[in-house]
Amino acid sequence: MAEKKKSHYISGRESRKIARSNAKITKALEKRKKRKNVESEYLTEMKDPKNIVEFENLNTYFYTDTGVVKAVNGVTFSIPEGSTVGVVGESGCGKSVTSLSLMQLVSGPAGQIVDGSIRFRTKAFRRDKKGKKIPVYETKEENGEQVIVKKGKKPVLKKDELGGTMYEMDEKVYDIAKMPIEAMRSIRGREIAMIFQEPMTSLNPVFTIGNQLDEVAFLHIEGISKKNAKARSIEMLNLVGIADPEGVYKKYPHQLSGGMRQRVMIAMSLLCNPRLIIADEPTTALDVTIQAQILDLLREIKDKISGSIMLITHDLGVVAEMADYVVVMYAGKVIEMGTAEDIFDNPLHPYTIGLQKSKPTVDGDVESLYCIPGFVPNPVDMPNYCYFRDRCDKCRMECAGEYPHLVKVTDTHSVACYLYKEGGEQ
Repeated sequence: MAEKKKSHYISGRESRKIARSNAKITKALEKRKKRKNVESEYLTEMKDPKNIVEFENLNTYFYTDTGVVKAVNGVTFSIPEGSTVGVVGESGCGKSVTSLSLMQLVSGPAGQIVDGSIRFRTKAFRRDKKGKKIPVYETKEENGEQVIVKKGKKPVLKKDELGGTMYEMDEKVYDIAKMPIEAMRSIRGREIAMIFQEPMTSLNPVFTIGNQLDEVAFLHIEGISKKNAKARSIEMLNLVGIADPEGVYKKYPHQLSGGMRQRVMIAMSLLCNPRLIIADEPTTALDVTIQAQILDLLREIKDKISGSIMLITHDLGVVAEMADYVVVMYAGKVIEMGTAEDIFDNPLHPYTIGLQKSKPTVDGDVESLYCIPGFVPNPVDMPNYCYFRDRCDKCRMECAGEYPHLVKVTDTHSVACYLYKEGGEQ
């Protein structure tokens, strides 16, 4: 009698077939990313002008030899201007991949944005007929008219507050999911900045802190001098609460503590006054005192630069303190979202309730913490029904059907669960 094939086993022939299919798909997607920059191909409009970012049906997959991993599988949510949006969920739910998709930093060719939109409202450079950026010149008043100031025969370029050359700008909305890499470089770092999860691995060990901060200035602030770049770097180190900014400027990453390195990463992300800061676990491996200081710093800086923050964390306490809106993710999908009050005072999805029950409390007398039973489904072979069904204690007949869509329970609160209908509970 033939031995029954194991469901989790893939033969060498099957693996090679998958690899050939993946290579064909990723080659086409990589070619699209490296195409010539034509702005009309990714120019779009916001659905709500109050938002700075809108994710709509975002799908980011990883093409592996064992199959396609749907890391982000139809994610839709928005980040309003001037607000903090917390993205929570257990490891592997797609939080970081969503943020890397926004930065176009998903590791290719295996990782690819395959579908959906990421609309971002940006200040784009105005260009002339030859495609060159149009500079702004210094002017003075003569005989009641504004005339361009000249040094010899050359007009004097106007400098911005950071010491770089000023250019004429237009506010535009770009679909980052459709942008070629060449065009994305004008946004990444200047308009969108990211505080990475591990400062020790994100900072280059062979360059000083000053070298790495200055490099950001030279890349994104055109025309800035070495003197102004250094002054800006030291100003940022001082802003993030480093006691000896001139001394730290000359040091190497290994000479700093974890908290100091995290502050350097924040300083680096703020150097160009971005419109959006992505903070991916900004308080990981920091003690509670330093954690509180970092959160206060982020809140203070957000108000100072009138920017928005996308805060990715496992810590529900951090989200409760920092976030205006909360997005809960599970297995690559958004399962619940709303204001911080909605999520913490009235959690609806059984997974969100489970997350909150598993959080330790200072005043509670609990022998053991709650643990959500079961496991996350295999990301290579996701079921057609609700991904949380096999772990849910409120499961019903409808849960075996089509994956539930997000429904609005209130104007600000949405959930993807068959326990609820549009406008309220079933």
